[in-house]
Amino acid sequence: MSAIKFAMKFMQGLKAKYLLAILCIAIAAGLSFMAPLVIRLTVDSVLAGKDIDLPFGMHNYIKNIDVIPFLIRNIWIAGLAIFIIHLVSQSFTYLRSKLSVTCAEEFSRRLRNAIYQHVQLLPYAWHSKVQTGDIVQRATSDINTIRGFLSSQLVQLGRGIFMILLLIPIMLSLSPRMTLISTIVVPIVFIYAFFFFRQVKSRFKVQDEAEGYMTTVLEESLSGIRVVRSFAREDYEIDRFDRAANDYRQQSRKLITVLAWYWSSSDVLIMTQMAITLIFGIRYTIAGTVSLGTLLAFTSYNGMLLWPIREMGRILTDMGRAQVSLIRIKEILDTPQEKMLGYFEMPDRYRLRGKIDFIDLSFAYEPDNPILNNINLSIQPGETIAVLGATGAGKSTLTNLIPRLFDYESGKIRIDGIDLKKYDRQQLRRQIGIVLQEPFLYSRSVKDNIGIALQDPEQTSIEFAASEAALHESILEFENGYDTVIGEKGITLSGGQRQRMAIARALILDPPILILDDALSAVDSETEREIQKNLLLRKGKSTTIIITHRLTSTQIADRILVLEHGKIAQLGTHQELIHSPGPYQRIWKIQHELESEAV
Repeated sequence: MSAIKFAMKFMQGLKAKYLLAILCIAIAAGLSFMAPLVIRLTVDSVLAGKDIDLPFGMHNYIKNIDVIPFLIRNIWIAGLAIFIIHLVSQSFTYLRSKLSVTCAEEFSRRLRNAIYQHVQLLPYAWHSKVQTGDIVQRATSDINTIRGFLSSQLVQLGRGIFMILLLIPIMLSLSPRMTLISTIVVPIVFIYAFFFFRQVKSRFKVQDEAEGYMTTVLEESLSGIRVVRSFAREDYEIDRFDRAANDYRQQSRKLITVLAWYWSSSDVLIMTQMAITLIFGIRYTIAGTVSLGTLLAFTSYNGMLLWPIREMGRILTDMGRAQVSLIRIKEILDTPQEKMLGYFEMPDRYRLRGKIDFIDLSFAYEPDNPILNNINLSIQPGETIAVLGATGAGKSTLTNLIPRLFDYESGKIRIDGIDLKKYDRQQLRRQIGIVLQEPFLYSRSVKDNIGIALQDPEQTSIEFAASEAALHESILEFENGYDTVIGEKGITLSGGQRQRMAIARALILDPPILILDDALSAVDSETEREIQKNLLLRKGKSTTIIITHRLTSTQIADRILVLEHGKIAQLGTHQELIHSPGPYQRIWKIQHELESEAV
């Protein structure tokens, strides 16, 4: 029921059209019952001369207009009537298909857009845990499963119900005894379809998850193809994908096996039912208790009744698949979005000063495993702070808290004297420029990648930002300059070019707060010095936090922060720290000795 309620949210404005599709299929089903009655009337009353006997009192109307003599002289009219009945019936079937497919496509469009919009607003922590391939699979394959069920199977379910409700009374009016014989296996097929539905539902869930994992493996392998080729891990990745594909094949095979058992056994049941109907019908016809026309009508009605009931198993199968897919999509949409609004909303064109205060700040991704412990630090507006520390010391975590990618629970962070949690997240992030060690670039032009955070940026602004990032000259060497389209994730660029493009993307914003997370690790020394010189020229315009492992990058910093095990080990200027015993002095001596040996 929860899945149905969830689906109804996306059916707003489509319910009337979908009900009209069901009405069309009901009319088509009702018309399909007329053809066997025309055959019965022709065989029994026109050819055999028996009294007219039709259900629901229709024979009285035909007797009043005395149509039999006319039909005897124009027997071709019976064939024409059957043709017209089928033509009108198929016209309503076409209209049903058009309406249901239109509704299903609109439903899937709404669902797909809802997933995409919702995923954009989910917390950073959620994205760091889920598999991209699984999200893609839910937004594509699962939605296609639901679309297929809505466009065809659900209305077919309505058709089957109408068939049973309309056909049974007609059959009873023709011959109660033949009706009982013709429906003897119907309860068995219904019960069999119900148990089959329960089996398929669980099997499909396992198959769907296996497909999601296979998609994830494929996405990871293709995204990391350069790493795979560099380390000659092709055989490993091929074997890894082969295992995922084999698991998906095995789960699909189990599902198909259940389907095969159902279709074959249900075919046996239905053919047995049709054989029983024919055997007893022929016997009763010979005995004279059932007319030949009635036997022919029951033969047609038997197929009309049994095949839709048999299709119930398929419909229930697709309904189980659609239900599983809905639940998987619902899991994403039920995930709480990141709360954007805060108590303090910045007025238009408001610019942060950039003063940052960490007060007794502690943070842990998991309980009992603290990453940051009792951090107390005050950064003045326009000040440049370099952050050093071993891997896992908490450097990136500290800077990730500033734009509220994660929320802290213990202590406080204040920007310009206002508690960080009071800021609107989007307004805050628009004033913070972040450059990661492994920046993400889009498969678009160089110009689009640099100016992606702005709406219609000027070419001069893009070129100036590229110059500050020491990238302008390199771009001019590209085939199409700033219009050059880079490969997916910047694969056609070097590591240093990708980092510099990410720096330009942050600098074009002229942010009050600039965070460089080991953003110069892939650039050469000469380029690093040029970027440092440009950053010095910007000094005072932005509060800058530089995470680095190179002491050369600390030269431009006003102060240097050294983290050890999530705590502040040292804090001071470069000159102060190289003369104070501690981790910074040790690192400086090691790097100084290595540079001397290299010379």
